[in-house]
Amino acid sequence: MKRILSFSLTAVMAFSAYSQSLWSDTFETYTVGNLGTQGGWDRDGAVAAVAKVATIDAAHGKSFQFASTASNNAAGAFIYHDTNWSARSSANGIFVAEFDVYTGSTFSEIQFYDVDAGYYTIADLYMSPTNGVFLADQDDFDNETSGTELPLNVTANTWYKVKFTYDVMDTGSMTVTINGTEYGPFEKAPGWFPTEVDFVASGASTSGFDNLTTKAVATLLAVSDVSTKSQVSVYPNPATDVITVKSENKIAQVSIFDISGKAVKTTSETTINVENLAKGSYIVSIKYADGTTESKKVIKK
Repeated sequence: MKRILSFSLTAVMAFSAYSQSLWSDTFETYTVGNLGTQGGWDRDGAVAAVAKVATIDAAHGKSFQFASTASNNAAGAFIYHDTNWSARSSANGIFVAEFDVYTGSTFSEIQFYDVDAGYYTIADLYMSPTNGVFLADQDDFDNETSGTELPLNVTANTWYKVKFTYDVMDTGSMTVTINGTEYGPFEKAPGWFPTEVDFVASGASTSGFDNLTTKAVATLLAVSDVSTKSQVSVYPNPATDVITVKSENKIAQVSIFDISGKAVKTTSETTINVENLAKGSYIVSIKYADGTTESKKVIKK
């Protein structure tokens, strides 16, 4: 199991053609006190008293809230739940999560994991009144960086509305919208399945979360994407033996990922033998000489 404490103590969707609700939670039906396993939630680390159902304010009613201190949560705690991504229809390849965040006295942190890929950190949103707001993923952590700092100042003990999107099955593009302002899109690797959401804290934290929903959608049209057209073609699709990657831009590298997010081929060639690949869906990620990337979904027959 690999869960990551990324910062603690150290450091729009405009239109959807098809939308599928996966899971939601408002905490309203829970008993006030220790969260425990109510609603299918679970805990990794710390003690039961760290995770609470509480009334932070009247407007939100019952919410989740950390009761985390240096003494009861020195090593860190993860409060986690299945996003129900596995229930999505195959046509809906974009993950959307919406939730309210209470910054608390020190910071708030929420993470999305691909559990079956060794707890790969797809995204980590860290919001601190003193340290700033950051969006990070597994690659950032592996490179010992804090990710991308968002140009936003947040206030302690304040609620914020957040929308997170990740194009799982195509481009890997990721956006975060906080109180109506969208940040991104950020270029991320596609093919990681957002199967778990975690609330994270170590040391002192009174942050909270409420009104969580997860969805799978087929089309996500951001304003910044309106005039953007694909620069690459991958054919034949479906493929049997060989695929060809063609673009007007100079291609530096082509990587093929299976549905678990594992890279099965990486090459600088644009004609690629896929005869030995198992039948199924793959993501072909193209890296250009200028550093930009683009991805296409390919079916191997």
